[in-house]
Amino acid sequence: MKKSLAIGFIMFSFVTGWVVGNPCKAEEKFPTKPITVVVGFGPGGSADLPIRALAEAVSKTLGQPVVIINKPGATGGVALTEIKNTKPDGYTLSTMSAGVITSTLMRKSTFHPVNDFDAILQFHTLRFGLVVRPDSPFKSLKDLIAYAQANPNKVKYSTNAVGTPQHVVMMRLGDLLNIKWTHVPMDTGMEAISALLGGHVDCVAGAEWKPFVISDKLRLLVLFTDRRSESFPNVPTLIDLGYNLTALNTATLIGPKGIPKDRLKILYDAFYKATEDPGFRKVLETLDLVLDPKNSFESELIIKDIYETTGKWLEKIKE
Repeated sequence: MKKSLAIGFIMFSFVTGWVVGNPCKAEEKFPTKPITVVVGFGPGGSADLPIRALAEAVSKTLGQPVVIINKPGATGGVALTEIKNTKPDGYTLSTMSAGVITSTLMRKSTFHPVNDFDAILQFHTLRFGLVVRPDSPFKSLKDLIAYAQANPNKVKYSTNAVGTPQHVVMMRLGDLLNIKWTHVPMDTGMEAISALLGGHVDCVAGAEWKPFVISDKLRLLVLFTDRRSESFPNVPTLIDLGYNLTALNTATLIGPKGIPKDRLKILYDAFYKATEDPGFRKVLETLDLVLDPKNSFESELIIKDIYETTGKWLEKIKE
């Protein structure tokens, strides 16, 4: 009897020690509750629709809902400010665009895009371009440039926010050609398109133009990419026209700094698998976005490159 009690005590002590040393082993399974992705732009458009499609596919893989919450403002900065100080447990994520990276260089920010977040996966890049209405007198970029040079501040162009890559390209093109034009920022790319269709601006620099160009509701003048679009092979890039300018860009899933490496891998694997989902790829095709998945390390390098490259240009124009 005493021997049995002694053995029982030893076993109890072992189990107790194992539990204390390995607390809530079952809870280490990840995820065990919904994951939230805070998107820094309004519903619709290239900053919102792709991550929604990914979230739907990832929910099936992880067995937990991936919930999208839109909190637009400050070129995506409102969302990143919110998640910066959340617990780095992998349950609260966001997306980082080049726009929010460059915007931190143009105004005071509560976060550092390179130092304050863990990159998980770049899932696509964007084809930025400049569009006008079909009835516009500007048949080419050359027409627009000639008019803008002769009529300072008369040309109004819209983007989805201040400091976005397409805004920076328009600033750089204006600086290069001594053009003064008026920027009219909106909360989303679709709002910018609506402003153009309504005749409130003369052109839009953005990424949501493809369905409108296909339906002849807009005319694509030029692309801000390093190569032409397969869908519109006759439309030149700025490089084709002799201007060595491109819109640096990324669409990267991120989280607050310090997410455990095992959880980062689970998130990366699930979201990478989701990039093969037909629904996600259909969204990319519709918006003429480029499927371009990169791992965590590569994504961090891209974010750093955008930050440093834009910073060097901004310092140059201050001189």
